[in-house]
Amino acid sequence: MCGIAGCFNWDSQAPADSTALRRAAERMVLRGPDAGGFYEKPGVGFAHRRMSVIDLAGGQQPMVDRASGVALTYNGEIYNFRELRETLCQRGHRFETQCDTEVLLRAYLEWGSACLGWLVGIYAFGIVDPRDETLLLARDRVGAKPLVYARTSQGIVFASTVAALRAFDEIGTELDSEAVLHYFTTIRTTFGRQTLLKDIQTLEPGNCLVAIRNPRSAVCLPYWEFPIVSEGDKHTPLMDEAVNTVHDMVSRAVKEQMVSDVPLGGFLSGGIDSTVIASIATRHGTFGAYSVGYGEHGCNEWPYVRLAAQAFDMSCKEIHLDASSFVQTWKLLIRQKGLPLSTPNEIPIYHLARALKQDYTVALSGEGADELFGGYVIPYFSATDFDRARRTPLRTDDLPNRVDRAMMRFYQQPHLPNHVEHHFLLNSWIGSALQSTVLHPELLERTGAVHAHYESLMNRFAGCSTLDKHMHLHARINLEGLLNRVDSSTMAASVETRVPFTDHRLAEYLFGLPDSCKMIWRDAVAQQQGRLMNVAEIDQRNLVESKVLLRRAFKGKIPAEIMARKKVSFPVPFREWLGGSLRAFAQETLLDSRLIEQTVRPEALRAVLDAPESPAAGMLLWPLVNLALWEKECLI
Repeated sequence: MCGIAGCFNWDSQAPADSTALRRAAERMVLRGPDAGGFYEKPGVGFAHRRMSVIDLAGGQQPMVDRASGVALTYNGEIYNFRELRETLCQRGHRFETQCDTEVLLRAYLEWGSACLGWLVGIYAFGIVDPRDETLLLARDRVGAKPLVYARTSQGIVFASTVAALRAFDEIGTELDSEAVLHYFTTIRTTFGRQTLLKDIQTLEPGNCLVAIRNPRSAVCLPYWEFPIVSEGDKHTPLMDEAVNTVHDMVSRAVKEQMVSDVPLGGFLSGGIDSTVIASIATRHGTFGAYSVGYGEHGCNEWPYVRLAAQAFDMSCKEIHLDASSFVQTWKLLIRQKGLPLSTPNEIPIYHLARALKQDYTVALSGEGADELFGGYVIPYFSATDFDRARRTPLRTDDLPNRVDRAMMRFYQQPHLPNHVEHHFLLNSWIGSALQSTVLHPELLERTGAVHAHYESLMNRFAGCSTLDKHMHLHARINLEGLLNRVDSSTMAASVETRVPFTDHRLAEYLFGLPDSCKMIWRDAVAQQQGRLMNVAEIDQRNLVESKVLLRRAFKGKIPAEIMARKKVSFPVPFREWLGGSLRAFAQETLLDSRLIEQTVRPEALRAVLDAPESPAAGMLLWPLVNLALWEKECLI
């Protein structure tokens, strides 16, 4: 993996900004510790930091085709590069290296922007073509690799990180209020194309940007998305057929992603996803892993990690963390990203990757399995709540029925008026009721824009089942957040992370299957028991089987105790720390922040600081301190 940056000027004779390109490269050294390179011509400049993984001696970037002058700067891995190379050779291309970079360059020379349809992998790249004076920016289908850009008076600038992009002139620090409100709501640092800074946009997954000098224009275009298939048009194979297909597709994805010229290992959590990857990887070569956890408050999964390692006779080193390095790492990651963190998990992921770097340069990780196979019981199976609940409030003279009471026990209201409100009731870090007491009214005025964005997404899924709508929304929002998290945290430790479950061919297959292949009642008895329960009670009693196809495809191949586990999020005791050992740090950081003063009501801030040990305050402190640290480390 690498770090990339570049500028494309509207004036074809304008000199590239050499100083900005070098500043951008310096800010991405950890993403590419092995080498650096620059390409500068009138009207265009590229910067590149390389982490050598394939063809260590070759593949230096930026790479230029001598005949056409087409230049490429690229971050990622093309997993099918050998097959593409063979196809291109048959079409008359000749290669000077063994790397996937040259394959990507020649694929563009052969097919133009249509080359994106040939790629299997994770990538973000920029290609300048002097023949028609165009710039092509592209990001992989699911968003494993980041790419941000800005439109300036001079043209287009882009980079792998916000921190690197801000090396260019004309990029200010004015906040995007809609994105900031969305961050408080979801802890996501992007909101569609918007980022927390008005001047900077993110290229969305499965999109490309085409910039043309004459006439001056820059247009973002989608080239792929998760298939939206109406409920009546879903393919319904026999269960055995679907199970075998999934087994083969997951196995192929893991095997393809083990191609590396440097040592490759993995992350092992003791959950189903990472254990499935380990079960396949150990069949195809030497494969070791690392695991991380905290000794406090039971925030670890060591027994299951050891069980998985023993089952596959693999080494797995355990990294035991505590609060001592939490703040230092927090600041480091914010500086590297140029953005606040999303979840507290980013910090232990960084330590996990830094430890893994002692033995490996590349790691396999299990992100994406929950979004593709149906792993989140409460967000997804809450479809049963929505389909049963009333749409309007109870009238004053109505008596609640048993379903109403079940909804009130979980949602504090008997009605679920629409899919968007239901989504935010389930998935908000800070819910709307709490926001109204914490945030300044000026910020709350943007609530309509946030809801409108989600409504536009939900409208696209109109023909899908309720469960499928939730899965589509998570695939576009939650998955991108998870992949950004793992990319920024591991690249800060100079580790390349690959995510086999996000293979787009697997995604296309799974989103074409019915709900019964994702999540189902365990049996008729469970369905009867759950008839008058809400989804939280259903989940608590373990009445639902999640990830139906993944569990059945690898039944008997991973330990039964792990297969039977419920979903467990990566636990970090941040609330206890912010209310305890890190209380003084949090208070000092917040009281010294102008950004917090501009976004949070003074009385609400005081209430949080006076009782930081309370659960509600702990959840509030995470985004508040993140924004304050971001201001201090990056914006001042």
